[in-house]
Amino acid sequence: MAIQVELSDDIFTQDEVGKLKKLFGTETDESFIDAINAITAAAITEYKEMLLGKGLATRADEIKQHRLFHLVKHYFQGRIPTESEVSLMFQLTESESRALIRNVRTKFRYQLEEEVFSTLKLIVSSAVLSGSNYFVVIQSDNVLEELNRVISLNAPQLDPITKARGSARQYQISEDTYDLLRGYYHIGQGATG
Repeated sequence: MAIQVELSDDIFTQDEVGKLKKLFGTETDESFIDAINAITAAAITEYKEMLLGKGLATRADEIKQHRLFHLVKHYFQGRIPTESEVSLMFQLTESESRALIRNVRTKFRYQLEEEVFSTLKLIVSSAVLSGSNYFVVIQSDNVLEELNRVISLNAPQLDPITKARGSARQYQISEDTYDLLRGYYHIGQGATG
């Protein structure tokens, strides 16, 4: 049974549509509608759980955790969002967003296994070899933390991922550490720079 939800034209002002398009990173009306549909699916899922008595959150932080969980499942298309994205959507500081993402990752560990794995695999896949190290841009402290956790659990003798000198969000990975991550995430050979 497919259910279609129709929103009236007066639900958003033109100014609100412009702000939301910017927030969603959408330029066309079609991509804006796709984003609204994804958020609507997340909201309906959240309300369904509430109406059917499935683990209703009572504290504000629990409500945010459930809300972010559903957004990851429906809006962020199979990936864990960055702290910046969460800050924009939830009107939080970067540190509050970092904590919220970490709490969601912990609380919904098993339900988000696929999203966490694919997010980390995408980051490791984007690494580029330059000299004797791989370099990668990591926009999320949670992603960096999780990758270093994988390294420490699977090969504690290897170097962790470290910040590259003179950059805001570029990190370096030693060849041995990259080989471990490449194997862990089932990735072919990395790109060369």
